[in-house]
Amino acid sequence: MVEESLTNKVAIVTGARRGIGKAIALKLAREGAKVAVTDISKEDCEEVIKEIEKLGGEGLALKLDVTNEEEIGEVVKTTKEKFGRIDILVNNAGIIDIEEIGDSSKINKILEVNLKGVLKSCNAVIPTMVEQKYGKIVNISSIAAMVCWPKIPSYSATKGGIIGLTKCYAGYIGQHNININAIAPGPIETEMLDDLLKKLGMTREQVCQGTAKGRIGRPEDIANTVAFLASDESDYITGQVLAVDGGYTAK
Repeated sequence: MVEESLTNKVAIVTGARRGIGKAIALKLAREGAKVAVTDISKEDCEEVIKEIEKLGGEGLALKLDVTNEEEIGEVVKTTKEKFGRIDILVNNAGIIDIEEIGDSSKINKILEVNLKGVLKSCNAVIPTMVEQKYGKIVNISSIAAMVCWPKIPSYSATKGGIIGLTKCYAGYIGQHNININAIAPGPIETEMLDDLLKKLGMTREQVCQGTAKGRIGRPEDIANTVAFLASDESDYITGQVLAVDGGYTAK
């Protein structure tokens, strides 16, 4: 059972104040994990912790800008001091913006958050997992790394980079009993999706027509998959990319 394998596990979730990250934090807490809820707004993270506590769980609200290596190190240190170990890292923090051809003004910011933030977070946590001889890392990529979504080249490139990073690390940290996998969400009901569709002039009906399931995904669809990959039921799965997209990439 997933529930048994997550009991008393310690997780760090980035970008967890809302949307997919919040759903992941709540799911892991429901399954028995102690969760460090991190994001750029500590106050918003504290609200998520209140929900976790209502579920009977335990957590920690921490401010984290994933572009800030010092803050990443402090989150790892504080979580380890509070709970004694770190079993799970979920790299969910990410940003998106549209770019016209020839516009390079947004590349650096998207790269710093979406790709470098994941790399830095992995580097900060892996030494603890190596010492423990145990760890589960789940990186949130996107189907934008696999199929064309218009006007988001930097976002797509960074999400593709996450897949490469995932496979690279899986190949040489697996010997330490550390699993690292990626999830590529399709369109999910979040504020980020609403903002993107508005900027692209796309309708929800158009998006739904692109999926085999005929609907936009829920944050819980991603959270459920994270819980599986963070559990010992997925012990023989590493270096993989799982598209959770309602069949978007199958059409």
